Amino acid sequence: MKYFGLLGYPLGHSLSPQLHRLLAKELGKEVDYQLFPIPTQTSKEELEKKMFCLDGFNVTIPYKIRMLESMDQLDSSAKLHRSVNVTARCSDGKWKGYNTDCIGFVRSMQANGIALAGSVCVLGAGGVGRMFATECVRHGCKVVLAVREKAMQSAQQVVQHILEVFSDALVEVQLISALSGPFDLMINATPCGMFPHTDEMPVDPPVLKQTKAVFDCIYNPQKTMLMHKAEEMGCKVVGGLGMLCWQAAAAQEIWMDVSFSEEQVSRVMRTLEQNFAG
Repeated sequence: MKYFGLLGYPLGHSLSPQLHRLLAKELGKEVDYQLFPIPTQTSKEELEKKMFCLDGFNVTIPYKIRMLESMDQLDSSAKLHRSVNVTARCSDGKWKGYNTDCIGFVRSMQANGIALAGSVCVLGAGGVGRMFATECVRHGCKVVLAVREKAMQSAQQVVQHILEVFSDALVEVQLISALSGPFDLMINATPCGMFPHTDEMPVDPPVLKQTKAVFDCIYNPQKTMLMHKAEEMGCKVVGGLGMLCWQAAAAQEIWMDVSFSEEQVSRVMRTLEQNFAG
């Protein structure tokens, strides 16, 4: 049996063990998948000691950028987005980092009929925010990276990285408090609104009046306060469950040299939705 897990902190909201077991079952396989809620003050050496005994692992907040320094190799996706959400042990024992969040994001947008075009506002400049901003620029969008004052330096670093890769990119940084729009798409890349803080929102509701569509990468709850308010304002809204499922399927394809059909991933997604409803 293969042994996998999720590195992050905190992880009380995670559906990953159930998700990965359902995906493996679609292929007639069985995996051992555990959560590793490791506090951020843990040293690099101790972190690697705990995680490198696995066959591979997923990475979430707040380790997606930090994990870059622990990898022996980086896939082109991780190099582009400067963020790792999947790691795999190679046949020579070395570790390689990947980014499958970008796959999950694009597949989710396609499935919901949202074009990656026009003006996009990305809320948050962490690992997944960096991926969203870079991927939207790659598709030709004009991107506003919106953060709070304490994250301005990190956001400027993201912009610098994007401009190094795409010299003609239209990307800028703004304070969340100064946002006005209009935006074709707003993406929440912050943990604001995640269980158990379900009554929180990353932006003030008036901004949503100038926004056509909202994508919240949070999947627990399935519909965040941001999505509720956006829907009231007439926005099209999409939650993070689809992105979660597709990035997980891409991870297993890397780990086990398998391939998932759209039907298989959709079936797993429906099962998770039913479990939420139950």
